[in-house]
Amino acid sequence: MPLVFLSPYKKSYSSEIISLSTLLGFVVLLTAILIPLFAAFATEDFWLRIKEYTEQPLVDYNDKFMIYITKYDINNTITTTTFHSSDNHLNDKFGEICGNQLNSLICQNESNAAPTTSSTDIDGDEIKDKINIKYEINTENSARLDVKLLFFLKYGLTKKVKLIMTPMIYIDIPILEARKVKEIKLDGNLELVQKSPIHSTAITSQIYYKKKIFSEKRPYFDLLHYYNEYKSYNYTVKYNYEKIEIADSSEDSNAITINMDMHIPKLQEVLYYQSVFEALKYAWMQYFYIFLPIYIILYILFKFIIQNNIFNSNVKSDL
Repeated sequence: MPLVFLSPYKKSYSSEIISLSTLLGFVVLLTAILIPLFAAFATEDFWLRIKEYTEQPLVDYNDKFMIYITKYDINNTITTTTFHSSDNHLNDKFGEICGNQLNSLICQNESNAAPTTSSTDIDGDEIKDKINIKYEINTENSARLDVKLLFFLKYGLTKKVKLIMTPMIYIDIPILEARKVKEIKLDGNLELVQKSPIHSTAITSQIYYKKKIFSEKRPYFDLLHYYNEYKSYNYTVKYNYEKIEIADSSEDSNAITINMDMHIPKLQEVLYYQSVFEALKYAWMQYFYIFLPIYIILYILFKFIIQNNIFNSNVKSDL
């Protein structure tokens, strides 16, 4: 004979296992458990797997680049196409293609040095706040240029998510009067772009880190092709510069410096999937605060029903 209720006056209320009182007790208990659960699920943030936080990413230049320049004369005719990259295999391949060309177009490997880089830590927290990349282009005998640059960075997140990836930064700059330009300056932010939240794991994920970007099947010098493929990934980084500043030269210049400032946001927003335990840490509190008032109401109702013998039960007093 199960105990269905115990009053403060040491009265025990019991009933047979198969009885209305026992069934009522089971229904009340089940209701007290399920109603808060359904009520909590009805809210939008009870079991919230996707959350957002902010952090400053760890960013550095990856020492890898591809630069493709098309040079035009005063008649707007292509005179030279030049290519320069950090990959010697690509440079050699470009030389082979140039040697096999049968038309009058001149193509050659660019002899310029690699881009120069520097970084700035403004607030002294040992996290880089700005990266500067400079590249000098030889403009001798060129009336107009079309410059395409592809740089590779190291990008890391370390707080709620642990992720390292190698984003691409693509820049396309048409220079209309090459001899009158001394410097082109770009200033903007490096912004994380997410098509989906990042999974929160204890192990650092390396995205595209060891991916072979260049292969024989790809168009070697179509930099936009590489960048468009990269943009299809779930997590990318965009160099968001609002305008291009052009510093004119008072005299004819044989070189143009492209100067790029890339600011790293202090409060980069990151969407991520919470772990089950992290979601439970917040869910149980919401469940408890809904459960408590419902439990009190059902307890008072059940006590009234049993003490007033609305459903038959056996009463035993120890006093």
